[in-house]
Amino acid sequence: MRRSCIAICLLVTLDLTACRKQEPEAERIAIAQWQATVASTRDLGALSSLRERARAGLLDAQRALGISLSSQSQADLRAEGLAWLRTAAKRGSAEARLALGKLEWSGMGVPIDYGRALTNLTFAAAKGESRAHYYLALMARNGQGMRVNRVEAAKHLEEAAKSGIPAAMFLLANAYREGDGVSKDEKRALSLYEAAAEKDHPESIQALAMAYRNGELGLQPDPARYESTMAELAHAHRHAPQPP
Repeated sequence: MRRSCIAICLLVTLDLTACRKQEPEAERIAIAQWQATVASTRDLGALSSLRERARAGLLDAQRALGISLSSQSQADLRAEGLAWLRTAAKRGSAEARLALGKLEWSGMGVPIDYGRALTNLTFAAAKGESRAHYYLALMARNGQGMRVNRVEAAKHLEEAAKSGIPAAMFLLANAYREGDGVSKDEKRALSLYEAAAEKDHPESIQALAMAYRNGELGLQPDPARYESTMAELAHAHRHAPQPP
């Protein structure tokens, strides 16, 4: 009898544990959906749901609300978004630090501040945000908040490219093609252009088309492949990937 009771208690405990695991997951999915809705349509119901959870101290909601509002054209909403981003960033959200770094780098809605951008992007990259590596690469290439360092830029591009970021693949391909911060390697450049082209990256498709036309990157001139690749370019311009 006692063993049966223990077994029942264990089953109940396991069921409760499973439920607790499912609830946060469902909440995360809902928050992601509300974030997308607020960013695209500024839906009041989704906005209210995010605000309620952000004010209750839910980090995911604070981060989502900050990201979805900080790019709005309406000044008061943008200011609210920045405040929530900073709150989430202080609490250690790598995605919030990434978003802040991008805004500070670009000057969208806030003054350009390469020092702060560098700090936030470096933190985000260290926490595994591969998109941060892309922006750190741009800063290293252009000497923004640091001295120009093409080798460091290439290292960041490698990290971003590993995560499948087409813009990073393209810039890294250019680096290998020219030997810019890395040893020149046309085979590697071609591979990166092809990988980015598979993701409908227009500049990479155009680079491949020119390579087929001119016989570059170890390829033989191929007018037919040039024509077919240029045809793909029109499609890619309509479906180009979003910036990271």
